[in-house]
Amino acid sequence: MGSRVGHNFLTGMFLILPLGLTIYVVSFLIGLIASPIEALFQAVFPLFFKHGESMPDFRTGLNHVVLVLASALVMAVFLTILGYLSKRIFGKLLQRWFASLVERMPGLGALYNSIRQMVDALSGRNKDTFRRVVLVQYPRAGCWSIAFVTHEQPKAFSEAIGRDVVNVFIPAAPAPTSGFILQVPADEIRETKLTVPEAIGLLMSFGAVIPKSEPKA
Repeated sequence: MGSRVGHNFLTGMFLILPLGLTIYVVSFLIGLIASPIEALFQAVFPLFFKHGESMPDFRTGLNHVVLVLASALVMAVFLTILGYLSKRIFGKLLQRWFASLVERMPGLGALYNSIRQMVDALSGRNKDTFRRVVLVQYPRAGCWSIAFVTHEQPKAFSEAIGRDVVNVFIPAAPAPTSGFILQVPADEIRETKLTVPEAIGLLMSFGAVIPKSEPKA
């Protein structure tokens, strides 16, 4: 009896777990997006109340929920407008100017450039960063791991090794933003038909979500 109850409990938990994690991630993203505007609202609200007049508490309860949702909505509108302007000539020039300004800062520039390239690759904005999805033998011969080709002809590494190699990034699961960079001979790489989004989905699902193969004609 106890075993059946425990089994049913685990079955129910695993059924509700995806929904719970989805709600948690969405709540986290809303809070992350809303935090700058929420702080601004918290600083501005006291200006609308006279000295000695009681102000609603926006730090807890329903007032806090409304404030977070309103802040997230304002931030979403701002990001949408920012994304629209970034596609125009003035926005592109401003973006390049800001990127070049940050990249000149010692230490911070290298970190910003690395994060920007990673975000562009994962979002599909820069298709040259993750050129294609391949398989390489890692961590030992006979075991194949998913990898992204990041550079076809790294001359410095090829000269040091004494043969032509390819730069590949082996992402970790379920967080593909971390991993290892390897220099692999081109003849030891196996090509796949996976796209970058399909490979990332496969990694984030611990290998459970396998892209469907195209039906043969």
